[in-house]
Amino acid sequence: MQKILVTGATGFVGAWVVESFQLSGIPVRAGIRSWTSAARLARRAVDIVPCDVLSKTQLRSAMEGCDAVVHCAVGNEAVTVSGTQNVLAMAHEMGIRRVVHLSSVAVYGNATGVVDENRQNNGRGNAYAKRKIAAELICEKFISRGTPIVVLRPTIIYGPFSYAWTVSFANRLWSGHWGTFGKAGEGKCNLVYVTDVVQAIYRALQPETAPGEVFNVNGEEIITWNDYFVRFNEALGRPPLRTLNAWPIAVKSRLLSPVRVAGRFALTRFNDTLMSLHAKSSLAAKYMKVTESSLKLTPTNDQLKLYGMDVHYPIEKACKELGYRPQVGVTQGLEFGVAWLRQHGLLY
Repeated sequence: MQKILVTGATGFVGAWVVESFQLSGIPVRAGIRSWTSAARLARRAVDIVPCDVLSKTQLRSAMEGCDAVVHCAVGNEAVTVSGTQNVLAMAHEMGIRRVVHLSSVAVYGNATGVVDENRQNNGRGNAYAKRKIAAELICEKFISRGTPIVVLRPTIIYGPFSYAWTVSFANRLWSGHWGTFGKAGEGKCNLVYVTDVVQAIYRALQPETAPGEVFNVNGEEIITWNDYFVRFNEALGRPPLRTLNAWPIAVKSRLLSPVRVAGRFALTRFNDTLMSLHAKSSLAAKYMKVTESSLKLTPTNDQLKLYGMDVHYPIEKACKELGYRPQVGVTQGLEFGVAWLRQHGLLY
């Protein structure tokens, strides 16, 4: 095996892949978009190269001397969709032996029940899901041309360095204003610890894995969202959670929806002005802090739907064809996550 290029190497999963491979003695190259976000990787003796997936020149240079690519880069529509087109086109042109494309179970949209790899992508979902579906369609196009691609669809990836599913929930629980959601929180929480995703990626890179296949990547233990909150809370050593009434929370979430949209727009267009205002005005800073706290502690409508979804993504195909076996259970995964949070002072 020659060197493996990892795109999006400063992201949550990409950085884990690079570090895990490097520590295991697997030749790996970290493809990054910006040096300012490479501090974590720079601590290690890793080959780091510029690799903006929107730059064909950088992609060509990054793939030189590599025989495999793990495509983890994700972002806005340009990065997720056009970036995937560029990565696969360059891999095809350069005769790369294997591409592992990291997709997501988000492509199944709002499908419920037992959802295996044969379930058709229904195109319904949020913007992230639609971008991931578009990226998979590009994979299908290149697979039909003979590009050796394996697509992985992980579920909810948690663990150290995960902001969405570890840091944010830890802070919600630590605040004392979070709880369980009764029947609205009894949906299935399909968690997979990040090192198990790295394991699946490694197995998908092996030559005996048939190209053109798609695999769900999930953990072995499927719990409810309420149970996740309770067990995470216990791992943090916090007082027992109370049961929240989901209906007023849903109303508040709808009322805050325009605020979220306006906030994202303002941060995109007027970030410098807002930071200046924050620094100069204590009243503005206080208002911003209160608003931010309210938004963080109020689940969005999509999140509330997720907490109630009765859906399971089986991994029989990955177990049979990849030899994949989840190694980290939820209790151990939460213990690892909390230890990391404490070590880095991320609980407040």
